[in-house]
Amino acid sequence: MSMEDLCYRNEYKHSISQASKAALSSRLGKVLPRDENCNGKTYLVKSLYFDNIYNEILYEKLDGVPYREKFRIRCYNNDYSYIRLEKKVKEHKKGYKLSTLLTRQEANKIILGDINFLKNSSESIRREFYFKSKLKVLKPKILIGYERDAYTYLPGNTRVTLDSNIRSSIQEGFDFFQDSTLLEIEHKKFILEVKFDRFIPSIIRDLVQVNETSSASNSKYAAGRLITL
Repeated sequence: MSMEDLCYRNEYKHSISQASKAALSSRLGKVLPRDENCNGKTYLVKSLYFDNIYNEILYEKLDGVPYREKFRIRCYNNDYSYIRLEKKVKEHKKGYKLSTLLTRQEANKIILGDINFLKNSSESIRREFYFKSKLKVLKPKILIGYERDAYTYLPGNTRVTLDSNIRSSIQEGFDFFQDSTLLEIEHKKFILEVKFDRFIPSIIRDLVQVNETSSASNSKYAAGRLITL
């Protein structure tokens, strides 16, 4: 895939209160359709992130390195018939995501460190994960889970999400395929995310206005990792 083919998107994250989350959910639900994954309600997002023994990916995030990337394995509502290996790239305030589907068996092999089957794959993301895993000695580091309420708007390819009940594993050795015991990262923490391509529609800008937002870094990944260090 060439750089011209990559779909760079803007992404803004804000920490909001429980009251604002409830108000936004009510307001958005009256105007925008929910994401197809919602099925009329929130859904569980579960992601397993990779890093090396030096925690390079975590520290790049904390240091605000302009270009950074991370790999994760993700599923929704504990549906292991639909698992994705994803590469998420952040470049300044924009980013993009690449993904490929994995079978449960493939995901389990990756988690256990058996990645040789990826080496000669026809999919570039699989080959890249293989070579970068070997080069940087990437290992599963943390499991993050949360409930997501998501809304879409076609103009601008806009997506608004409200995340709550954000939890993480507290030690390595977790089982991605179990309803693992995940601990709350921060009591009653709620995250508003707004993602769009080239522009944010004015209707979305108006809908997501709340009185108390913090646009500081609100990475669920980093918050969970910091607990385990």
